[in-house]
Amino acid sequence: MSRLSLAVFLTLPFGSAARASGDPAVLDYALAADVDTLDPHWAYDAASLFVVDQVYETLIDFAGASLDGFEPRLATVVPSRENGFLSKDGLTYAFPLRNGVKFHDGSTLSAQDVKYSLMRFLLLDRDGGPSNLLLAGLLGVHDTRALPPDQIYDLADKAVAVEGGSLVLRLKKPFAPLLGILANFAHIVSKGYVTANGGWDGRKENWLKHRNPAKEDAALYSRTNGTGPFQLESWDRTGKRISLLGNNSYWRKPPALARVNLATLMDSRERWRRLAAGEIDVAFVERRYLHQFEGLPGVVVTDGLPALETQNAILFNLRAEAKDNAWLGSGRLGDGTPPDFFADVEVRKAFAFSFDYDAFVKEGYRSKAIQAHGPIPAALFGYNPKQKPWPFAPHQAEAAFKRAVGGAVWNRGFSLSVAYTEGNAERRIACRLLKEGVEKLNPLFHVDCRALPESKLLDEFRARRLPAFVYRWILDYPDPHNAVEPFLHSRGYFASMLGYDNPRADAMIEQAAAETDPAKRRALYHELQALAIYDAPAIFTADSDNVVVRRAEVQGWLYHPIQPYGTLYEVTKLPR
Repeated sequence: MSRLSLAVFLTLPFGSAARASGDPAVLDYALAADVDTLDPHWAYDAASLFVVDQVYETLIDFAGASLDGFEPRLATVVPSRENGFLSKDGLTYAFPLRNGVKFHDGSTLSAQDVKYSLMRFLLLDRDGGPSNLLLAGLLGVHDTRALPPDQIYDLADKAVAVEGGSLVLRLKKPFAPLLGILANFAHIVSKGYVTANGGWDGRKENWLKHRNPAKEDAALYSRTNGTGPFQLESWDRTGKRISLLGNNSYWRKPPALARVNLATLMDSRERWRRLAAGEIDVAFVERRYLHQFEGLPGVVVTDGLPALETQNAILFNLRAEAKDNAWLGSGRLGDGTPPDFFADVEVRKAFAFSFDYDAFVKEGYRSKAIQAHGPIPAALFGYNPKQKPWPFAPHQAEAAFKRAVGGAVWNRGFSLSVAYTEGNAERRIACRLLKEGVEKLNPLFHVDCRALPESKLLDEFRARRLPAFVYRWILDYPDPHNAVEPFLHSRGYFASMLGYDNPRADAMIEQAAAETDPAKRRALYHELQALAIYDAPAIFTADSDNVVVRRAEVQGWLYHPIQPYGTLYEVTKLPR
């Protein structure tokens, strides 16, 4: 969280305007969203994972911008049937481990650290977190509550083993996305460091008390100790600023950058001003403001970058938390929203008919987008360009509202609060267009658009309080399974938290993930794309390319669709 969209452009911030971006060893980088956590096994949002990726490493990584090619990191080999490190039946992966790698505190990486890290990733299993990405493939369960705790631990201990200096993974059944997941998640941490800071010590008898910790209670929430090219200097959570220092003891060549200053800067006008003045180095800009950045002296705009994300979807909560939930108002039709308001498919369809998709593409993206045809991005295998999306059809919206809850919705009305990310122009526009489309139908309909800082929005989402909100899904790995599963599978990231449960969708998703015939897989994803439109668990709005805006002095910027904020190890900066 999955992660980010091209409703947001990366902006290289403003550490201190005084010493600004003229120093070739310092990169100032302004994020468009605030960082939620620094714990690599808890994080599941784009901004947090961007920081995590600079500090921690995984066993393997994507090779350049490839979606299906990999290269070693803390492992020395990428397993394949050809090199013998992947068994012929596809069930056993062996990763020989690199020797002599140091954590930032000077301790040496061991095979036990690697096993512990993958075990912690599996067993931390916080609500709405990323653990299920590996739980299904390695243990055959979607969460650690599916079986008794001792049995879950034993399954994990058997699936993740150290043999002869290699980490060995044993799967329940073949799972094609595994390498992509390992390349983007399961970062390696120091067992001793986590234990010393109050985290799980690796023992079977006490893992359960460390499962599903509150965000601030996770051992690595605000501290780090990785093996990566950068290390944490400070995190000012109030000021929304992070400073990273180059790791001069990095096992590869140390990074060219001595310091990276990250800051959250919501106002795109301020990003433009600072970029134009040379006070920041890179900008991830809302597409609707891109024309303002084009033609700036000394600024390079790179457009048309493939985006692996479901952008700015409007998500519905079918089972909102009812207790002490101010988002629901009275919790009744009329002056509030019932907790199960969106459980009625006619309500969901009515909202989908009420949204002006063409206006959103024109206003939010300056017409440089297409209407989304479901959750699968256009750049990905399994996308069906012939799938008809919802039309903007007020008369059909009215008919659906009149059918909903036996006519009660139309006759009594409602007051609905919809959240969106503070500072995100596209999501603000999406909420406004939804409000306008719905309120024109009936004077008893009221929609309130409310901006929240990203970390607060995620907190409210995880607490199941938001009845509806605008958000995005950046794929965790480049496979259509990771586009449909979060929205449509009852154990998926959004669906599980929002109460969406469709047995047909579950069955098709699991069948498609195990299917090895590409043609059969494609047909299943086409059907899932159609189901996503028909059943409307969310309104899928727009699909656009990504853009990166940077000062010309910034060189070596590596863009990968699965890591849209970039990686900083390769970045250099020319003197001005």
